[in-house]
Amino acid sequence: MTIRIQQTSPGVATYSVQASGSTLPMDLPAPRGNGPDPHDYFDTALGGCKAMTLMLYAQSKSIPLEAVDVQVERDDSEERKGIYRLTARLSLRGELSDAQVDELLAVAERCPIHKLMTRTDVQVSTLVARA
Repeated sequence: MTIRIQQTSPGVATYSVQASGSTLPMDLPAPRGNGPDPHDYFDTALGGCKAMTLMLYAQSKSIPLEAVDVQVERDDSEERKGIYRLTARLSLRGELSDAQVDELLAVAERCPIHKLMTRTDVQVSTLVARA
């Protein structure tokens, strides 16, 4: 899959992101921009993956999970030191037993993006082409 990011206005750090047939905005964080910025999308990937993974898992196991809301909190105060902390707070709705909640928490810890962020050696190559 290819994701395309294009500047929307010359000289301004506002962009249009095209991914999977959808167009999303990308900007600088406040006060210079209106966001969401690249960090927001990184953090969103984690929260979205946890929510979708839990819903699909619950459906496949007939667990009475009605909805999942996720709040991702970022602590980037030590990012320059190589430490980027994310806390995902899950809000689960449904008639769930304590055992089911524990099971869903364990599944959330294994969602694909969580594993990608914590257990994978991600290698990035950057190429340059003149426009």
